[in-house]
Amino acid sequence: MANPGGFKPPNDEGWIGRELADIRREMRELKAANVFGLTGITPKDGGTHFDGYVTINGDGTINGPLSINGPLHLQPGSIENDSLTAPVVMATSGLTQNNFATTPGGNVFAQATIDVPAGYTRASVVCMVVAGAINSTGVIDYLYAASTINGVNGGETPESASASGGYASTAANGIRDLTGLSGGSISLGCFVRTGAAWAANAANFANMNAYAYFSR
Repeated sequence: MANPGGFKPPNDEGWIGRELADIRREMRELKAANVFGLTGITPKDGGTHFDGYVTINGDGTINGPLSINGPLHLQPGSIENDSLTAPVVMATSGLTQNNFATTPGGNVFAQATIDVPAGYTRASVVCMVVAGAINSTGVIDYLYAASTINGVNGGETPESASASGGYASTAANGIRDLTGLSGGSISLGCFVRTGAAWAANAANFANMNAYAYFSR
């Protein structure tokens, strides 16, 4: 407890001025000094700037947006699926078309599309097709089928059909990884061709079934 009358100021009259001058000097030094200099932490108006590494042992809460301009290394299992907002979305499509003619140049039948969800830029697409047709020519011929994804055909699978009414059916699969997507849709279909032109027939068919996994 302070003792009234116990404080004895220096004998000279200028001591108060010297005390004030010392206080102002110390305040200027504190203002100019970066007390966090060795840590890489720099307080800013409305925030904090970090240079170097940051280690947090314990819980942390960030109330607001967080931008990380560099790699983020996470321990396996540190983020659960429920904490992510739809990192992957699956969509499907399928269609069958009948009663068409075939040509040596080929045509795409059973065409359909899958819409690209907003905010997704990449898709892994699998397209499976089956085709069958009756050979209306007088010679043995081949029926070819291939999947088509965004106008690009996969590998063809041929099957022979005997002359004058022989039947052939064949199947094929195609896989494509599409990047740089921004809205729009992905076109899909069954590409069919024959060695010579075959006439339209109700038994002629093309079937396409596809699925796509979209990611951000």
